[in-house]
Amino acid sequence: MTHQTRTYNVDIPEFPSPVTIAHPTGGSTHFVLVRHGRTDGNVRRVLVGRLDIPLDELGEKQAEAVGDYLATTHKPDIVISSPLIRAHNTARAIAARFDMPISFDEELMELNFGAYEGMSVEQIGELNPEFVATFGDVDHDRHWPEGERLSEFHDRVMGAFTRIASIYNNHTVVVVSHGGVLGSWSAQLLGTHPNDWTRFQIQNCSVTHVELGPSASTIHRFNDVDHLLDINASHQ
Repeated sequence: MTHQTRTYNVDIPEFPSPVTIAHPTGGSTHFVLVRHGRTDGNVRRVLVGRLDIPLDELGEKQAEAVGDYLATTHKPDIVISSPLIRAHNTARAIAARFDMPISFDEELMELNFGAYEGMSVEQIGELNPEFVATFGDVDHDRHWPEGERLSEFHDRVMGAFTRIASIYNNHTVVVVSHGGVLGSWSAQLLGTHPNDWTRFQIQNCSVTHVELGPSASTIHRFNDVDHLLDINASHQ
């Protein structure tokens, strides 16, 4: 039987955008979501999930810039980060602006790519072309060898943000995490398929502002990198 690849064509709305998912306790939490700064893995376009690699030179500058930007736009009550060093170092630059400690949450770590960590899609295709052939099918519940299954990853992401919102009701929370994590939650909030990763290309040190409300929620800002334009342009 020939497998037919299916894709979804769902338009991403303009922002601010209302979403139907409400606060788990009936309260309100503002999330300021930041992806970590650039790494060498991003430059080489390889899969970096649980590999613990640091920010590169541009990534360090991006982290400082997003820290400066948030200091003028938000007053967080807490900064929560993935424990992986690229997120930790980004969170450190942000937390320093507010003179506050960083809390770490392992559930905010990136998707575990297992045996294919550190490889490019092209390299994986040479080893396992049938596996790579599933990448265009958003319905396929891919299980990365020695790593995570996509459905379990998405459940982990939703569970993490639901738990954080429940704990920090009526707070503003900065979350520093990874492209896969933030893309998964954004897709689930908007009701699009979280496996369609091409639709949610979260940029390094971008800012997304999500307000979970008692009956409905709002994405006020999505994947904003205006604060990085000069820095990014200087490294092109």
